[in-house]
Amino acid sequence: MPQVTSGIVGVVAIAGAFLILIAPHEGGHFALAKLFKVRVIEFSIGAGTKLLSFTGGGTLYAIRLLPILGYVRMGGMEADDFNEPNGFHSKTALQRIAILAAGPAANFLVAILLTTGYGLTQLNDDPGKVVRVIPGTPAAMTGVRVGDHIRAVNSKPVTGPGYIQEQEKAAPGKPIVLTGYHSDGKSFTYILAPVCDTSNACYVGIGVAGLVSVQSAVTNGVEFPVNAIGGITQGLGALVTGKVPGGLFGPQGLTGPIGIAAITEQTVSQGPTDYILLVAILSVALGFTNLLPVPALDGGRIVVVLIEALRRRPFDRKSELNFQRWGLVALLGLAAIISFLDIQRIATGQFLGGH
Repeated sequence: MPQVTSGIVGVVAIAGAFLILIAPHEGGHFALAKLFKVRVIEFSIGAGTKLLSFTGGGTLYAIRLLPILGYVRMGGMEADDFNEPNGFHSKTALQRIAILAAGPAANFLVAILLTTGYGLTQLNDDPGKVVRVIPGTPAAMTGVRVGDHIRAVNSKPVTGPGYIQEQEKAAPGKPIVLTGYHSDGKSFTYILAPVCDTSNACYVGIGVAGLVSVQSAVTNGVEFPVNAIGGITQGLGALVTGKVPGGLFGPQGLTGPIGIAAITEQTVSQGPTDYILLVAILSVALGFTNLLPVPALDGGRIVVVLIEALRRRPFDRKSELNFQRWGLVALLGLAAIISFLDIQRIATGQFLGGH
């Protein structure tokens, strides 16, 4: 029974993650299209068979079976209606760019809200609150417990989460004196002898909380997409330059929907914190990827609009449509290759938690 429950939780977590990624993205396109009075033919979350649908204001709203995709069909985007008065191409360049960019922008906003919301649940004005004690370490064996409050290290007030580590590094291997009180209010003074590894890195096995205010939670949330994009860019650079063994298609290379599902299923078992942060990172990754200047992606379409604006005349719409379609075929081919590699990685236990 526990395995069945765990499986259900995993399925719900995976579906929920994709829903959080896809729905806001398509919702961003939809909202801006409606704002600029572009005729929206269909707003769909998911792909494949319709599970639920209704029509309102001339738009078909649908939820489909597979939650890994979604789309907004706008007037003026097909071969037989390029010149529709309320179609996408009838709008100004800035309006079209705004519609296209609204999807990735929504993904970034979701990441901001998730990380800010998480930060607001971690408000803390105590720089010495113990949030982690590693089993088997001097701290654990001496009696330090999660929820304790450390007030001083070697008679010096604790000023932040890295203060204990600073004291350990200042005098490697030498005992440190911790003064504080337990969660029940009883005070303590412990003398701990740090454990040192072969590289002379010493530790006593304690993790303390950082100071988190409402302001810092909001600031960290707003900065999260920027920092995440920096990490994604560095990771892609390492893959392309061969710094990561195997490159783009190696064991640690590009991951598609199947791999994301596998990682999500494993992450949710580690608790809500890891799940929330994973979805936030994936949301940034989706927004960033869609802004790349690749045909069929939002970024590729934005490039087309910019070139049209610079040359002061539109491209041949049929040629553009075929160009975008070939780009989509190429992306689907790449997705198929990555999915095959993901299945191999799952089979060989190369994803998080694999053996």
